[in-house]
Amino acid sequence: MDPAKIQGIEKQLGYTFTDKNELLRALTHPTFSKEQKEKPVGAHVCPHQSVYATLGDAVLKAGFISLLMDKGLKTKGDITISKADLENNLQLAEVGRRLHLLEENFIQHRAGSGEKLEEASRTLYSDTVEALIGAIYLDSNSSMSEVKKCISKIFKPELEAMDRKLK
Repeated sequence: MDPAKIQGIEKQLGYTFTDKNELLRALTHPTFSKEQKEKPVGAHVCPHQSVYATLGDAVLKAGFISLLMDKGLKTKGDITISKADLENNLQLAEVGRRLHLLEENFIQHRAGSGEKLEEASRTLYSDTVEALIGAIYLDSNSSMSEVKKCISKIFKPELEAMDRKLK
């Protein structure tokens, strides 16, 4: 990936990767990885984002809980309701759109184009947002404070809207 593009996504995330391969893996969808592995000439293993998305999902939950507690939410019920609003796939997809993950061709995928890509876009966006959080967690040596800073930046509009609701 072009170094200028890497800098662009890092700026949007609020995090500079020490190991750019972590970022590239987070941006590699399984459809792209499968195609690389099955090429008739030049086939190679291309790690993809699935495991990072799983990790990112868990880290995102922990980060949201911590941020919500920082905002003064005290009960399990209040935290659970607010967290659910932030972490649902529609919300994650909206964050991915705001980051222009598909429009800027950050995500390496083979999910098609046109109408087919539109159908797959929600999953592409949401999985990639989770994978990016997982990659940040790994690259930062499991630093929750670093991840929380990134979540605060990436989800700034949603967290500000929540602040207004809480007042």
